[in-house]
Amino acid sequence: MDKRNWSLEIVPINGPDGLRETTRGSDVEIVQLNPGKLEGSVKHFGVGNLVITLGRFSSEVRMRGTLHQEKIVLGTILDSAGLSTQWWKDVQVGDVGIFPACGEFDAIHSGRTAYLAVSITLPDLLSVLGDEEHLADPSFWNKKRLCKPDPRTGTEMLQQLTGIISAVEHRTAPSDRAADFLQRSIIESFVAGLTSALPQASPRAYTGARLVTQTDDYIDAAGGRPVHISELCGALKVSRRSLHRAFTDTLGIGPAAYLRRRRLSAIQSVLSRCDSASLSIGDLALEYGFPETGRFAAYYRAHFGETPSETYRSASARRHAR
Repeated sequence: MDKRNWSLEIVPINGPDGLRETTRGSDVEIVQLNPGKLEGSVKHFGVGNLVITLGRFSSEVRMRGTLHQEKIVLGTILDSAGLSTQWWKDVQVGDVGIFPACGEFDAIHSGRTAYLAVSITLPDLLSVLGDEEHLADPSFWNKKRLCKPDPRTGTEMLQQLTGIISAVEHRTAPSDRAADFLQRSIIESFVAGLTSALPQASPRAYTGARLVTQTDDYIDAAGGRPVHISELCGALKVSRRSLHRAFTDTLGIGPAAYLRRRRLSAIQSVLSRCDSASLSIGDLALEYGFPETGRFAAYYRAHFGETPSETYRSASARRHAR
């Protein structure tokens, strides 16, 4: 495991000053609006080139300043006991705020709040956006925005983000390939929310079978590492919507489900062949793009009709019987 790809720092909040670094690299002025003890914590995760911040605090506050001098920050509220505003606009749980480098941040949270934010450079962000009509334009990220995903997509975005963060918080440092996939998965959750809030891109001509074949060829050439949809879109120069249409028209399932089944099949092959008594199924799942062990086990059992441990034990019994 390469610890350069992974870091975690927990900063306790014991008063307003504990929130000054709302994201790593920010300098935000905090005014506590209600009397009482302001408590909570800010957790800063580093995954590859991405910095993730998970903050929780207990009291009503006004927050003003800049979130980063050099990086773009994407943020959302995970939970709130009261009303919130950003730039004097009402903010709901699941809305996505876009904060350009050196851009103004001006928020009010009227009660106990949990938020999640990611900080990333513009080149790194553009490298995972593929051929999205709006998001691949660098000028899109130079303006502060408050985007409101459709309710279903917003709910899915929050579930994916909280699940990934909860899982990686309790794991060891990932390898290079696992860190890249995690980074792409986190950004992709925000991208899904943003695309549902933006005008639909104009349709482009595509051949479904051709795109499916190109996808398989690209994954085969990747040499076994997990390949994320954002990487595919960039390599094949196709939008997420076009890729989704190609797969549903050709195979009857979306690309995310197809890629997940390919990764599950690769893990099943490893479990069937491995004879190491020290095999960690959780670490193996992480290497193939499944940071949440429980969700991975559910996917695996639903697809193969048995648990990963059962596959491993059956294969071991067969080898020892020879």
